[in-house]
Amino acid sequence: MELIKGRPNNTDGRLEKEIRVYDLLDELGIEYYRTDHEEANTMEKCNEIDKILGTIICKNLFLCNRQKNRDFIFSKNRR
Repeated sequence: MELIKGRPNNTDGRLEKEIRVYDLLDELGIEYYRTDHEEANTMEKCNEIDKILGTIICKNLFLCNRQKNRDFIFSKNRR
């Protein structure tokens, strides 16, 4: 994994919505960095990505009540 400035040179196999995000950022003149990685389904993998990005990504939990008529989001910094 590495930190890369801007959109990927080759967008083959990427989701259309990902490409649209790159298009919008470029159109707005917003500089951005990204890293490509496999699924991060453990905290250890998330910590590796944090190091590459030089940031701390927060953990979010999305919950609803039993009646499913109220939603809740809980965010917590992992460190």
